[in-house]
Amino acid sequence: MEIYAHRGYSIAYPENTLLAFTKAYEIGANGVELDVRLTKDGEVIVMHDDTVDRTTNGTGKVSELTLKEISKLDAGSWKGIAFENEPVPTLKKVLESLGHKTKLIIEFKNDKEQNPDYLVDQVVALIEETETMKNVIVSSFEFKNLVTTKSRMPDLSTALILEKGISGFWDRHFFKHSINVDALHPSIGEVTEKLVRTEHLNHRKVRVWGVNESFDMMQMEKFGVDAIITDDPKLGLIYNLNQS
Repeated sequence: MEIYAHRGYSIAYPENTLLAFTKAYEIGANGVELDVRLTKDGEVIVMHDDTVDRTTNGTGKVSELTLKEISKLDAGSWKGIAFENEPVPTLKKVLESLGHKTKLIIEFKNDKEQNPDYLVDQVVALIEETETMKNVIVSSFEFKNLVTTKSRMPDLSTALILEKGISGFWDRHFFKHSINVDALHPSIGEVTEKLVRTEHLNHRKVRVWGVNESFDMMQMEKFGVDAIITDDPKLGLIYNLNQS
């Protein structure tokens, strides 16, 4: 069972920073998961929220700030004084630093005021520029993002993230045979042994997010999932070690 670090080694380091990604790589995680958004001037940065308020010392929507403005922000101090002045990384920086060393799950975060195809195009262009396609998986809650991705780069691996509840139920069934989806990324609460078996019969991998406790890791391994996406990659690696 592979271990992916959710927003990097986010239980111990500021999420979605190059520091968090590097620390996850250094302890032996199989890969990292990160979120990307467009700035006002069309640059791709790594950030989960649509505003910079929660994880930096700034305020405002990402889509209304330029890369130059965002690059001045401190994205580390909220997690602890030891991480003061850790910057918000660009996707290009992450790909250049780690794209040839470890696997990267890149999740598209669309702003309603921006063209989602432009975000896909920019991400694909950066993957091409850095020659990192073999180590990249792109994921999204939006099926259209994956269709667009495949039209731009057919061999790039894609994953549909499942909404919780009834929305996730329809995703599981409606997209069952889609050629645009190479993997399913459900939340832990939506996973059953039958789901995993069905996806494997459709030649798709199952990587589960929100797996942060040893008991849940044991359950996911029992179900036969291919990977977990966890805030605590060290715990996942220890669990794997204890099972070997």
